[in-house]
Amino acid sequence: MITNLGNPKAGVFAVSVLPQFVTAKGPVFLSTVALGALWALVSASWYMLLTWAVRRGRALVSRPAVLRGLSVTTGVVLLGLGAAVIAGA
Repeated sequence: MITNLGNPKAGVFAVSVLPQFVTAKGPVFLSTVALGALWALVSASWYMLLTWAVRRGRALVSRPAVLRGLSVTTGVVLLGLGAAVIAGA
């Protein structure tokens, strides 16, 4: 909720998109509140999934073997980029 309140784009999205799905035949206020609650649920689920994935990724990347592999891969990529710069010069 704090993320969406601090993001002006979320307000613009709510004002421009949510009214398209509210019909004048039913209760407008309740429909708008229901859509807002659904949007909040989807956003909260997304951020919880993202937090879980980052936590799992951090645990994976913290392993010494993975850190060593990342260092080797980064070194090889940087050497390849340096060779490409030299070859192009």
